[in-house]
Amino acid sequence: MSAGATVLRRSPRVRVWLGMLAGAWLLALLPVTSASASTADEPLDGVELVSSVMWQPLANGSKYIYPPGIPAVLRQSETDRTFRIEQYFNMAVRGPDLVPHIRGTWPSSSGADLVFDQKQSVWRNQFVTLGQPACDDYRSQYGYRCVVDLRVSAKAPTGTIGLSVGLTVRGIEFTHPNSIFWIIIPEESGAGFAEPDMLSASKPKIDAGEQETADGVDLTDVRKNVVRITLEGNFSLGSGYLSRDIEPLRKLFRPQVLQAVDQVAAPKIYVVTAAHLFPVAYSYGPMGDPLGGSPEADGPFQGGYRYDLNVNGQRLPQAAVLLGRNVESDVALMAIRPELLSRLAAALGVASANDIKGLSIAPSIDVNESAVKVALGYPAALEETLVERVGKLAHGGYPTDDTSNFGPLYKFKLEAMETSSNIDMAEPGMSGGPVVNGAGQVIGLNIERPNDTNSLIALDLTSVNRLTSGYALDDKRCMLRFNPIDRILTIVKEDPACDYGHFGSPRHFSLLQGEWMIQEILGFASDAGGDNTGHQPINGHAIINGHAIINGHAIINGHAIIRSQFLVVNRDNLASINDRELRWGYMLNPDSFRSFVPKGVRILDYHGPATAAAPLGALITGTRESRSDHGFNPVYSIREFAIWLHRNASQENYSQLLCVHGDGATCDP
Repeated sequence: MSAGATVLRRSPRVRVWLGMLAGAWLLALLPVTSASASTADEPLDGVELVSSVMWQPLANGSKYIYPPGIPAVLRQSETDRTFRIEQYFNMAVRGPDLVPHIRGTWPSSSGADLVFDQKQSVWRNQFVTLGQPACDDYRSQYGYRCVVDLRVSAKAPTGTIGLSVGLTVRGIEFTHPNSIFWIIIPEESGAGFAEPDMLSASKPKIDAGEQETADGVDLTDVRKNVVRITLEGNFSLGSGYLSRDIEPLRKLFRPQVLQAVDQVAAPKIYVVTAAHLFPVAYSYGPMGDPLGGSPEADGPFQGGYRYDLNVNGQRLPQAAVLLGRNVESDVALMAIRPELLSRLAAALGVASANDIKGLSIAPSIDVNESAVKVALGYPAALEETLVERVGKLAHGGYPTDDTSNFGPLYKFKLEAMETSSNIDMAEPGMSGGPVVNGAGQVIGLNIERPNDTNSLIALDLTSVNRLTSGYALDDKRCMLRFNPIDRILTIVKEDPACDYGHFGSPRHFSLLQGEWMIQEILGFASDAGGDNTGHQPINGHAIINGHAIINGHAIINGHAIIRSQFLVVNRDNLASINDRELRWGYMLNPDSFRSFVPKGVRILDYHGPATAAAPLGALITGTRESRSDHGFNPVYSIREFAIWLHRNASQENYSQLLCVHGDGATCDP
C-alpha cells in the first residue's frame, strides 16, 4: 500500500486505508489500558464526537497537547516523536470502523511505500509507523474512547504531515472537522532566504473597543452583518459576512454543493467566508471535501458541521451549517439553520428573517489606489470585538501574485494608510471577513497577510463575473488541487483538452504536462537564513500563526485537562496558560504559536515528459530564468514556484535552473 507523498497517482489526497484490515492492535508506542475493540453493533447514525485531541508524550514526563486547529510542531532534533490521537464518542465505536489517512513529506519511491507489519499489526515505512485504531468497549464519564498512534522517524523530511481519522457508517466514510490534524517538521538548516519574524515585531495595537474608521464612510449596517465563526472543541475559526444574494458565487461551487444550496429553506440567509478556516480531510466522503446533499441530512456528526456565530454582539449556538467550499479559490458558503432565523433577526434588530438584507457584492472594484477600502473581522486576540482596518491598494497591488492562492479569482493587496501604519492591517481571526468599498458593498474576502509588510491579501469577489467556471477540476486526467493545511499542490494534465486555469495571475504561461505533486516547506519566521543572492526576499503569508481560541473539551485518559471551557491563547500569554489552565503535566507547544514562512518546496511526485524530469524530494530554495543568470531568486511561496515551473519546465535540463539545498554545484552562480 502506498504512503504517499504519497504515491497513489492522479489522486488529490492520497489515502492509506487502515481501518478495515484484519488483526489485533498490538502497537506498543504508548500504553493502552482498554480493550482493543468494542463488540457493540448498534447503528452509528446518531454518533457524535464529544472530544478530539492529539498529544505527544515527552521524556521529562510532560505532554504537549494539540487541540483541533493547532498544528503539532516536531523539530528534527527532537527525540520524542510519538503522537496519539484520542477521541471520545457518545456511543460505542469499533476500531475497524475508524479509518486513518496520512499524507507525508517524502517523495514517491519504493522506499516510501507503507507496508503492513503482520507481527505488530501496524503500517510502516522508513518515515512513519501508524497503528490501527483501538477503542474501549465501555463508557467513561465522557464517552467511548478510541485512540490512533503515530510515530514519526527522524528520517522524515521537513514539511507537513497530514493525518485525519474517518468513521465508516453503512459503508460510507464521514470525517468530523475536529478529526483532522497536522504535524509541521520545520526546515531549520538555514536553507532559504528568510527574514526575521515581521509579524511578531512590537507594534501599537488598537485597544478592545477602539476602532479605526474611514472618514465619511458609514459602516453601521455593514458591521451588523459581519459575523464571527467558531466550532465547539476547535480553535477560533475566523470571520464571515451575512448575505441574501449569493448568485454571483454559484459558479465557484460544484453541482452537489449547489444542490445543497437550493435545498436551503426560505428565507435563505447565507454566510460567506474563507475556505481555509475548515481543514480538508485526507479522505473522500459526504462530510469530507466538499459537502453534498441536504445541509440537515441524517447521519453521523451532525454537530460537527453546525457552527456557532457571534452576530452584533450576540452568540448564536449551532446557527450555521457548512454547505461547501472551494479550497483553491478559498471561498466557503454556509447557511443559517431555519430554527435560528428568528434569533438571528433579533440579534440584527429587525422584525423577522424576511427583513434581513445582508451584504451584497459590488459590480466591480475601484482600482484607483487612493480609493478607501475597509477590511472587517474579529481578531482572535480581541475575542468578540469587531474591528475595521482602513487601507488602500498597494502600488501594483491589483491584481497581485503575492499570494499562495491557486483559484481563478484575482487577488488584491491592501496596505495601511499613512495615518495608521502602526496598526496591523490583518490579524489571526480576521480571515473570511469582508473588504468593503465606500458604499458598504463587498469587494473581497480577507485571506492572507504577507510576512514582510503590513498589508493584507484579499480575494476580489467582483472578478467572479469574468469566469465561466470557477471550481477546480478533479478528474483523473485533468486536475488542480491545493490543500492549504499541508501545503501540497497537485496538478494533472493528461488530457490535451485539459485547462486547469492560470491561478488568477496577471502573467501568462503554458500549462504543465503530466502529473505533479509539490509541497511548500515551512520554517520558523525568526530563523534568518543565508541569503547570498542579493535579492530582497518576500516571505510567504501568515495563515498558520498567532492566536488560537480553545473552546469545548480536551479529554485525555478520561480526564478533562483544561480547567476553563474557553481560552484565548497567544504567544504572549502561553506560559501563563500552561502554568494555570492545564492539568496533569499537559501543556501547549510554544512552537505551535510561532509564525512560519516558506523555506522552499519539494517535488514529491512527477510523471511526465522525460525532459522535465524533477529532482524528487530535494529541497528547492531558489530559481533562475537562465543558466547565464548570476544568483537565484528565492522561492517566496509554492504559488510563485508553480508559476516559474509553468514557464520553465519545458526547457531541456530545466533542473539546472534550480537552487537545491545541499547541492553546492547546483547553487553556484
